Amino acid sequence: MTSGLTRLSRGGLGALAAVGIFVLASLLLAAHTAEAQDVTIKILVNDDPISDYDISQRERFLMLTAREQPGPELTKKATEMLISERLQLQEGRKLGITPSEADVNRVLDDMASKNNLDSNGLSTALERSGVNISTLKNRIGAQMVWQRVVQQKFRRDVQVSDAQIDEALSQASSGSSGGGIKQIRLPLPSGADQRAVAAKVAEAENLRSRFRGCGNVQSLAKGVDGATVRALKVQDATTLGSPARILVRNAKVGQMTPPTVTRAAVELYAVCGSDAPAAAGDLNVRDETERKIMNEELVGKAEQFLKEVRDQAFIEYR
Repeated sequence: MTSGLTRLSRGGLGALAAVGIFVLASLLLAAHTAEAQDVTIKILVNDDPISDYDISQRERFLMLTAREQPGPELTKKATEMLISERLQLQEGRKLGITPSEADVNRVLDDMASKNNLDSNGLSTALERSGVNISTLKNRIGAQMVWQRVVQQKFRRDVQVSDAQIDEALSQASSGSSGGGIKQIRLPLPSGADQRAVAAKVAEAENLRSRFRGCGNVQSLAKGVDGATVRALKVQDATTLGSPARILVRNAKVGQMTPPTVTRAAVELYAVCGSDAPAAAGDLNVRDETERKIMNEELVGKAEQFLKEVRDQAFIEYR
């Protein structure tokens, strides 16, 4: 399930394993770059340096890829990213994890092909915008190392139960506008009198007035004490009692029926269209849902761990 770490493995591009090599490369490039004639160390992260050239390059990279605007906020964002990456690489080295040049190059080749380029063409395109290819490689490397660090440290701590998967599938089904019928059930207390029934019907009517389509059924139900949502197949409507069955049959897709009263509850039905595949029984869907839940939990642990690492780090600003 290593593909699950989406946020950790995409969108980022990282630091070299050996900072000394990176600084040397920066110095060599500076000899040929008017804008980087003098490289000054601005920050030490547990003795790993970040230079003004590093920060400038990361700013240029963000301006190019994220359409960020130059200014103090961009400088701060670039600096924070570099500090985090230095810490991530340091944690990797503690576990014997360093960036693989072959893996980094594979990611570069994939990025280039998606832009109808080869790796040399991608490098040239970046250089035309004032960004050295090492800036991109650095970010890729740091992300790869951090992904492996998080997996190694926390993978055994994250266990996804069948109940979690079922709940996620239920929420996805309830929040989808793509099929079946959504039943909202507002339970009645045992022995409810007419006043209690009337109050519950009024509550259901208020809920129905806020219905904006099948996508908000779940959020509507969360605002009503005791309300539950159940996904039904279209053919299940034939088993409903009257008048619910007639109301559902006559409702148009995207409409919610008026409330109907049973002995135990007041019920509403949202008609969402023809049946979608039974996701809960689809093993591929379940596997993907499990990976998504695991990814979310790992990302949370990764963010907390990085915060703890930073709190313990020695960061010197010069």
